[in-house]
Amino acid sequence: MTHTAQRIILDVDSAGDDILAILFGLGCPNVKLEGVTAVTGAAGGIEQVTNVVLNTASLAGRDDLPVASGAWRPIVGNSKADMEAPVHFEKTLYARFGERLKGFNPPAPQPVRKAMDKHAVDFIIETVRANPGEISIVATGPQTNIAMALDLAPDIAGLVKQIVVLGGCFATPGNITPVSEYNIWADPEAARVVLRSGAPVILVPLDVCEDNRVAPSMLTRDDLFDLKSQYPDSRVIDYVCGNFEIYIDIWREFFELVGFPLDDAIAIAAVTHPGFFDMTEPLFVDVALSERLVRGQTVAFTGRQILPFDGPKTTRICRNLNGRAFMSLFKQSLGALD
Repeated sequence: MTHTAQRIILDVDSAGDDILAILFGLGCPNVKLEGVTAVTGAAGGIEQVTNVVLNTASLAGRDDLPVASGAWRPIVGNSKADMEAPVHFEKTLYARFGERLKGFNPPAPQPVRKAMDKHAVDFIIETVRANPGEISIVATGPQTNIAMALDLAPDIAGLVKQIVVLGGCFATPGNITPVSEYNIWADPEAARVVLRSGAPVILVPLDVCEDNRVAPSMLTRDDLFDLKSQYPDSRVIDYVCGNFEIYIDIWREFFELVGFPLDDAIAIAAVTHPGFFDMTEPLFVDVALSERLVRGQTVAFTGRQILPFDGPKTTRICRNLNGRAFMSLFKQSLGALD
C-alpha cells in the first residue's frame, strides 16, 4: 500500500461491473478500500446485492473487508412495472443467448460470512466523521444510501473528501429513457439530494462509459485473452474470464458497444487517476423528478438562462476518458490480487 492511497467507501448495487469494480478497488495500488456498502438496484433485492459483495470479497481473499447492507428500496421509486423492467430485460435476451444467460447476474450462493451488524448509512456516516477530509465515497448504483446519510448527517457534506456519482447522461442517449440513465432514474429523489448537498461531486455519466467514443475502456474478448495469458494461475482471472464473456456479447449485440463497459471501475479511477479524464469546472447539476419521459434526467446548468434556478456549483462532469490508460491500470490491478 502506498502512502498516497485514496481511502474509498464503495457503494454498489452488485451488477456485473460492480463485481469488477470491487476487484479493481481491492487490487489497485492507489486504493485503500475502507468498506463496501450495498444498495438495492440493477442486480435485484438487497440480500442478493449484499451476498454478491461478500462472495466477491471472498474470491479476492479479503474476508476482512467491511461489508454493510443498506437500503432495500428507493426513497420514492417509479411504477412497479417500470422498476422491474431492467430485471425482466433478461427475458428478452433468452431467445438469443439461451442457457448461456445462466451466467448473467446469477443468484448468489450463500456467503461464507455475514455482513456487519450495522446499516450501510450508519457505516458511511461514522467512517466519514471519524476521518474528516480523508474519505471519498464512490457510489455506483442508485444514490439511496448516500442521500439517506446526507439527510441524517448533513455535516458529512463538509467532511467527505468527495462523492463520485456514477450516473446520468448528456450527449450520450440514456439507457432507461432517451435522457435518463438507470442509476439516477432508479432513485432520482436521492440523486437530487446528493447533487444539491454542497459536497464536492464528480459525476461520471454514460458519456465516458457507455459510448463507443471511449471504446478502449471496454472489456473485450481480447482483454480476457490477455488477462488469461498474463495471469494463468490466478483464481480471480479465472473467475472473470469464465463469467464475463456473456456480458461482453450482450453489450455488443443489444447495446451495440464494442465491449462490456466498466462503468463502476471507471468511477473509482475518477478518484485515483483524475488525470485520465477531461472534467468540467464545478457546475450546478439537478435532476428532473416529474413525468415518466424525463424522470431521472441530469440537467447541467451552463450558458445563461432567464428563469432563475438555485443550487450549488459543486459538481464536475467527466466529459472524456483516456480509455487505454484506464484499461491498462484495470488489468494490472486485477492481476495483482493473486
